[in-house]
Amino acid sequence: MPGSNQEMKAFRAVADSSCLIGLAQINQIELLKKLFSEVCIPQAVHDEVVIKGKGETGSEETESAIKQGWLKKMTVNDKMAVSALTPVLSRGESEVIVLCKELEFDYALIDDKTARNMAELMGVNTMGVIGIIMLAEERGFSIDKKKLIDQLIDSGFRISDRLYRRIISE
Repeated sequence: MPGSNQEMKAFRAVADSSCLIGLAQINQIELLKKLFSEVCIPQAVHDEVVIKGKGETGSEETESAIKQGWLKKMTVNDKMAVSALTPVLSRGESEVIVLCKELEFDYALIDDKTARNMAELMGVNTMGVIGIIMLAEERGFSIDKKKLIDQLIDSGFRISDRLYRRIISE
């Protein structure tokens, strides 16, 4: 029965800037609230999206989600682990991965390939904007997957032609 899986929110996730901004660009940031039982961001992601990105896509949406209480801002404890990752990754990506490990959350929501590879080396599962859209469709949400992915691409999101064809044919 379509829509019957919508309430199965078992996964907890830590979101990176790219996912917040990407979902905001296609007016789907609320998917995070609907799909995950708990969603948080580290301080570096908050600073990047809400403070440095003030007036940009994703800034108001992220700030509003925090005020509504479904998106939580958390502090990373292991500063040394973050410092070890920052020569390779951005501060936000580093904090997302470390916070996900500290909280024992299910997913780090990251799109950057290098960050995803590093997370997986550290035993952290990852999911990107495309994965979030696919999960929403799998859970029975009435979304137009192709239209949303096309909107992402139109807003500057990069995806290989091969991956695009695979996703659309699924």
